[in-house]
Amino acid sequence: LTTSVHFQPDNSLIAWITGTVDAPGYVYVEYENGEHGRFRSRPVPSNDTQYTVHATRLRADTTYSYQVFGTDLAGGITEGPTGSFISGPLPEVLAAGRFTIFGGQPTRPLTFMDYRQEGFFGLAAFDAEGHIVWYYKASEGEGQQPDGMVRKPNGNIVYLAGYQGGTTSSGLVEIDAMGRQVDELVGECSPFSPIHHEVQVLPDGRIMYLSRDILWEGYGEPLHPQEGDTIGIWDQETGENEIVWNIFDHISPSDRTEPDSDRRLPGFPLWGGCDRDRSVQDWSHANSVTIAPDGSFILSLRHLDQVVSISSDFKKVQWRLGGPGGDFTFPNPEDRFYEQHTAAQLANGNILLFDNGNDRPNKEGGQYSRPLELELDHMNKTARAVWQFRHNPQLFAVCCSSVERLPNDNTLVLYGSSFLPDPRPFKIMEITPEGRVTWEVVHVSPGKQTQYRVYSADSIMGEMRIGPDSP
Repeated sequence: LTTSVHFQPDNSLIAWITGTVDAPGYVYVEYENGEHGRFRSRPVPSNDTQYTVHATRLRADTTYSYQVFGTDLAGGITEGPTGSFISGPLPEVLAAGRFTIFGGQPTRPLTFMDYRQEGFFGLAAFDAEGHIVWYYKASEGEGQQPDGMVRKPNGNIVYLAGYQGGTTSSGLVEIDAMGRQVDELVGECSPFSPIHHEVQVLPDGRIMYLSRDILWEGYGEPLHPQEGDTIGIWDQETGENEIVWNIFDHISPSDRTEPDSDRRLPGFPLWGGCDRDRSVQDWSHANSVTIAPDGSFILSLRHLDQVVSISSDFKKVQWRLGGPGGDFTFPNPEDRFYEQHTAAQLANGNILLFDNGNDRPNKEGGQYSRPLELELDHMNKTARAVWQFRHNPQLFAVCCSSVERLPNDNTLVLYGSSFLPDPRPFKIMEITPEGRVTWEVVHVSPGKQTQYRVYSADSIMGEMRIGPDSP
């Protein structure tokens, strides 16, 4: 075995370790730093007698020692050469950001996030101690501003290529963990395409996303064109891209809230059609769609204060929860939700969402935000809260934010907006079913306006922590 180390020019936190082997087999590298710990890369096959492995989850400006190991086709392990390397600095904007840990440990060691502000539009991941250990900066020339992402089983990321800070995009982009573009879906009338807010990987590998349509004949007095949501599916293998569901086929614009459903350009972030028509009203404003355990789909309609269940064949709406035209009543009015984000159905059938709480009536507690889990009684058509977390003092995130149920039943929560002056604090918490906070982070980055979502993860490229300090 021989070895050498280099870093790619646009990322100082991924070390490329290359060399030669005597015979074909698999190669991996173990690398460590006294404060950071010891890690092992995912084994990769050699290309005849050449190999490349990657050391990932590195901290900036940190010295690591490493050793390469080879395995032959019979399973024998050969200890290879040793060495050391120093990771590079973070981009200026990321270096100015802070993740202050107020105690505890997360269930998963990494947290991915969109990172959108002047000087850096991209994605990042930070570790349990608050160090950025991976980042991707989108192409400045194309004006991409990643706004929502999903990871594939192979570690690749598909993200919404947001445009100009609003909720339009140029389409969808897939990258690998090194930041190399793998695939792209260019949206209609890009860069102001109707694709927005959500991208998911379906069990069969196809990509599901939110898009929009406009009912040009309009609604109301006077008449205004109505912007409503659609669901699209992109089959990367065949190249087929199809809109499979349209809200106007199932719900009437007469079911609306005011003033939210009446909002228009330029003051509010919507599409408005390819010509950015300022008479168009942002009627439904979906912000998430996820697949349920039974194969149906759960859609969050922010401007209707409503969560909708769509059949697995996209042919019918099965039920509507909350808002105008909802099928369920709330015996306790304080269990209602307002302008929610990231609605999902859990294995037990309950609905988990982030209740932003915009315009919540004072008699229901006023404006505050919370993660909320609702149990649905389909026979009696009632909904009741079975779990929630009320921050003390109360927090109110007027936009953005996310909630994710983890495998151990803890919940990862992001309060993604703040009325405090710059640098605004964004709070990330992991909370047990009993309401105990097991991990708490305050993130600030000068100039950052909002934080859309965060996502838990176990690794970047299949690397794992080893040794006595490993989880």
